[in-house]
Amino acid sequence: MLLLFILTMCLAFASTLPTQGRYDDCERAIYTLSNNPDGNNILALSVSYDGTLSSPTLTPTGGKGLLGLSVGPPFGPVGTTVGVDGLFGQGSVVVSENYLFAVNPGSHTLSMFVIYPWAPLYPKLVGKPADTQGDFPQSVTYSAQLNTACVVNGGAKNGVACFTVSIETGLTPVGGLRPLKKLHTNTPPSGPPDSASGILFNPSSSALLVIVKGTPGPPAVPGYIYAFAVNNGQVSSDAIISSPSALILDYSMVFLGSETSALVADPTFGASIVNIASNLTVSETYHTTIPNQGAVCWAAYSRHYGTVYVTDANHPNVTALDPVSGAIKGAIQFQADALGGFDTTINRQWMYILSGANSIVVVDLEESGGTAVQQFGIAQEGPAGHWQGMAVYPAHGDRFL
Repeated sequence: MLLLFILTMCLAFASTLPTQGRYDDCERAIYTLSNNPDGNNILALSVSYDGTLSSPTLTPTGGKGLLGLSVGPPFGPVGTTVGVDGLFGQGSVVVSENYLFAVNPGSHTLSMFVIYPWAPLYPKLVGKPADTQGDFPQSVTYSAQLNTACVVNGGAKNGVACFTVSIETGLTPVGGLRPLKKLHTNTPPSGPPDSASGILFNPSSSALLVIVKGTPGPPAVPGYIYAFAVNNGQVSSDAIISSPSALILDYSMVFLGSETSALVADPTFGASIVNIASNLTVSETYHTTIPNQGAVCWAAYSRHYGTVYVTDANHPNVTALDPVSGAIKGAIQFQADALGGFDTTINRQWMYILSGANSIVVVDLEESGGTAVQQFGIAQEGPAGHWQGMAVYPAHGDRFL
């Protein structure tokens, strides 16, 4: 009933928007995570009709952040904390329908919020943060079809934990911890090599995938992709494990509009299009080496533009790839002082990129094939370099009318 009420209010609100700002939803917001060890916060920013950001607002998650440690050069001195991308991957904060989920790696918990469409800058914590049954939760995913949220723990006690979701009571554990048998690390983990990267359901919610990085060597050791089947609405306890030989630092994964095709970003060369077979084994179908890339680690897919975009942590640019062949279609430059692009999301015609300079870059994908239109500083909102993750509300932002 509450979700129906939210939808009704959303439609009513949309009818009052100016013509240039009226699509099919309510007020919009972008979210990122402070990952502050002294107290984790969600940072929400209002999205205007022209895609630009304003009105930063902090909401406590009820948990604590934690930073991973460097394995050594070129990732920094051995054992020092990694500020930028301290969770070594994607999906630390996600939005689906009117829910927001965020990890708390320092307190080993997962937080759930409800978002009200007339006030998306103020997500409301539901219940208490839930114990993730392991150490260092770093990525979360949610299936509306299954009404299930799952998190990957990437610390000494690693594995996948899942929860049923209730708007009244929050998160309830379902099943035990599902260990990642080939991952061996500490809490906090060292990385980026040999660390967990992310977790996501496939489009039909018939499988749950976890990606884990290998090591660049020499000799190079490929990473792993774990695929847990979903049977009768429950995530299985055992996974099918694939290790495509060309994928070394499997950093992020995004599905490309189908059950069988996804892109994996890998900073050792660029990106791969992979095939997910009916038996859940994963194999590479196209291998794309991106010239002069420094650290291509994150990706976002736009069905509207028929393009998958990858960001480079070492360079202020975005590479556009064909989602079928993996061929390079072009590049988008943004502000040099942004230092590089990290986690990213797309809403309508705008791409939002968390930068290495404690800012969020806004790229208009309609303008000349992609033009940076804003760089919004967020350093004053939390510890410099700790920001992690990027999510948008409403989550169906790739829909154009």
